[in-house]
Amino acid sequence: MAEKSATLVANEQCVAQGKVVLSDFIEETKKPLEVTTDLLMKLVNDNKDTEYGRKYGFSEIRSIEDYQKRVPVITYDDIAGYLERMMEGEKNILTAYHFDHFNETSGTIGVPKVVPMTDEQSDVFARFNNLYNYGLMGEKLDPPWMDGRAFCTSSGNCRTLKSGLTVGEASAKMADHIKGGKDALDSMIRIMYTTPIEGLNPAHGADTKYIHTRFALMEPELRGIITGFYSVIVLFLRYVSDNYEVLIDDIEKGTISDTIEMPDEVRESLLKKIEPMPERAAQLREIFKNGSDFPWVKKVWPKFCFLMGAGGDGFEIYDKMIKEHFTGGGVANIYSGVTASEGLWSVPAGVDTFDSILAPSAAFVEFLPEEAGDDFSKIVTIDKLEEGKVYELIITNLSGFWRYRMSDAVKVTGFYNKTPLVQFMYRINRTINLAEEKTTEKALQVAVEATCKEMDIDLADFSVYPNTDVTPNRYDFLIEPMYEIRKFDMEALKESIFKHLCEANPVYFDCYDDHWLDKPEVWFLQPQTSLLYRDMMVFKGASLNQLKPVRVIMNERQKKFFFALRQEMDE
Repeated sequence: MAEKSATLVANEQCVAQGKVVLSDFIEETKKPLEVTTDLLMKLVNDNKDTEYGRKYGFSEIRSIEDYQKRVPVITYDDIAGYLERMMEGEKNILTAYHFDHFNETSGTIGVPKVVPMTDEQSDVFARFNNLYNYGLMGEKLDPPWMDGRAFCTSSGNCRTLKSGLTVGEASAKMADHIKGGKDALDSMIRIMYTTPIEGLNPAHGADTKYIHTRFALMEPELRGIITGFYSVIVLFLRYVSDNYEVLIDDIEKGTISDTIEMPDEVRESLLKKIEPMPERAAQLREIFKNGSDFPWVKKVWPKFCFLMGAGGDGFEIYDKMIKEHFTGGGVANIYSGVTASEGLWSVPAGVDTFDSILAPSAAFVEFLPEEAGDDFSKIVTIDKLEEGKVYELIITNLSGFWRYRMSDAVKVTGFYNKTPLVQFMYRINRTINLAEEKTTEKALQVAVEATCKEMDIDLADFSVYPNTDVTPNRYDFLIEPMYEIRKFDMEALKESIFKHLCEANPVYFDCYDDHWLDKPEVWFLQPQTSLLYRDMMVFKGASLNQLKPVRVIMNERQKKFFFALRQEMDE
């Protein structure tokens, strides 16, 4: 019998642990209220002597009702002062649990926010973001997926504060907890993933798209891609499509082209890990001999079989693009549950389903019905959720966020045992509300996709600016096509957008009919504008895996960037 590869052994071990997590989770779903109540009581008891716990009488809390009466619903601004003190090194403020790191949110509006990463919260992420998914894949995918590495798109770094605490990507802290540091971490991750440490924790100025894709293309046995968002998968696959000639030349020669931006020390380090691969280069040249405008993924990686990340509803543009332009279908999708820097609220319900299952032991979550607005008396617990209704999440995590208003809305789609199934719907703070029309990101997406289908536009991405500089106010749509468009019937395009926007949100038409809103304006963006924006944000220090698509333009920086890249149309 042939000896098992190190990759197969490692994946089998993760699957074995994951199946235990999966089995335990299934038991949780049979009694979700009991599990999540026990978690809440533990949290308030463990944190009763913190400054926040003393302020709101945690020691007197004996039930969910007590908790709701004593502790207010909050936003980030309500605890920003506490967090600043914690970043300066003060302890026992919001949480009694140990932490030495702050996760940094994507910061799509203004200054990025920070979230303490306690040991307890880290355990939740490890259990449900990693092991649970391995257990699910072990149950649902054909076993050969385990005998090959994956392309993990993670990249990030962190900065050290005067207090000695760090801020940034949690993945950048992994080496601190491993004997042998970064060299040991590099050896470990390369068993299961293609990208080396230089891509996982990149130096400033390193071209991470090149590092990730170069090492992935070197691996003919690649089985899948693991990412934060499906939009990031598109970023890397489009990079290969646009740069395969340089990538293949370097693979053939064992070099890194002078055209690739890379600090000298990173270039030297990477060159020690690569060697000429003329046979692999010849395979790739044959595949791309007529260009890259075809679904090439399974030709480049014949055993490619899965994608994992936040996709599905809300990321359907990228989901569709991956199928049509890159894989051709036939690839299993493990769509992430609802998760964020603040914590994790649900886990995948299976393969190729947008549904996820609320995770009762991952956080204590309350639910504010969509129609309730700011009436917190309408908040309900997990046992009171109704199928078909939309709720805003109010979360209590394991890192000191108490009844925190996430501004994420989910729809209950059914039940797994006694635990609700949900789908992420939209971010409430990205709703356009110029005249009480409350147009969600989902409605914008539906309108744009219907328009592009009707007008035969190959859609890559889009953004919308709520324009209050004109009277009546209007929506300015910026549509990014896959390929350059020089001539188009723009008046017909405007009418199509208007029609489909009214269908997606009938209240919008009422506001237009009452002269509170004008018809929308629309422009084409230059192809790859969204990719360029992500590059710019990463260069400024944002985490690639946390960058969400800019559906609604919310600040002047975004407005200047996107409007500057509108296409000039021929007369």
